[in-house]
Amino acid sequence: MSEVQKTCTVILDMLNYGAFLQTYALQQFLGKSNYILSLATPWRSHVGTKGRRKLPFFWRLVALRRYLRRYFRNYNVRKKYFNEINMLNFICKYSSVREAMKNPVQADIYIAGSDQIWNPSLINEMENIYFLQFVQPTAKRISYAASLGMQKWPEEFEQKALPWLKNFHAISVREESSVEYLHSLGLNAVCTCDPTILHKADFYRKKFNSRISESDNYIFIYKIRVNIQFFGNNKTIVVNFKNKKSLVSINEWLSLIDNAEFVLTDSFHCVVFCILFHKQFAVFQNKGKEEGMNERFATILGKTNLEYRLLQDTESESEIFKIVKTPIDWERVDAILDEWRNYSKNWLMEAIK
Repeated sequence: MSEVQKTCTVILDMLNYGAFLQTYALQQFLGKSNYILSLATPWRSHVGTKGRRKLPFFWRLVALRRYLRRYFRNYNVRKKYFNEINMLNFICKYSSVREAMKNPVQADIYIAGSDQIWNPSLINEMENIYFLQFVQPTAKRISYAASLGMQKWPEEFEQKALPWLKNFHAISVREESSVEYLHSLGLNAVCTCDPTILHKADFYRKKFNSRISESDNYIFIYKIRVNIQFFGNNKTIVVNFKNKKSLVSINEWLSLIDNAEFVLTDSFHCVVFCILFHKQFAVFQNKGKEEGMNERFATILGKTNLEYRLLQDTESESEIFKIVKTPIDWERVDAILDEWRNYSKNWLMEAIK
């Protein structure tokens, strides 16, 4: 990529391990001429549209209160556990959609960043930003490993998103099911690997030096939505993303995966790093309204022939233990990832050129 080309990657403003690591991985691959643009969640979006219509003034106060609580909580969490975010090369962080539309960042190429940037339940009032509607007509628009967070969009959202996507020069998504769905809408899309897979394990071991020293064998449990419990005799270390007191730094989170005897999780990026670090693992499925997020597990586990690691919620503890103890042909897995990694790199560089 020519140094005179300035690329701008638009990301979700989400404070978690996977969101940071996929953003960092993509920026590291693209190089110094790539800048990160993020958008803070508007304070009005902290209550639903129905509530705002019924009692506008009251719900504005509710929304503002929720926004301030989240802001200060996230500030403390970021300061204590996510200092590595300073490693990202931010060009701008907008505080509102209006500000982004009125004063757009100038770049040659815009990339709709990875992760669940096209999940309607996460981007609600900010969808025109994450579909690059603020971009000047002469610039190139690309999506890299974007995730829909579901098999297909609700019809109302689909009708809005379709004309926006027709303005993209190249589209890649993270899940195989999204490729089929977008093809059914008349769009050309491919499945590329998550940005974290663009780099191998040693890249992360060198970039993030751990402060943890665990001499005993332990089971690492990282959970976001699913209530994962394991009553084995082994020592267990649990990081529960909803319990802020249990959080660790990004360095420590990676080390807990890398040094564990085995890992239990419901996190996509935790699964990715288990595979990169050659760790035994098992995955708990998301349920209810988050069920569509299981598509990301289907893609990564399907490609690496590890589908049996996705639990069906009927397994006993002994059955789970048997699954995580099943040997994995890591040489074969690495070969598959290398092929997917090279394809994805070539696709992205070709899209940029």
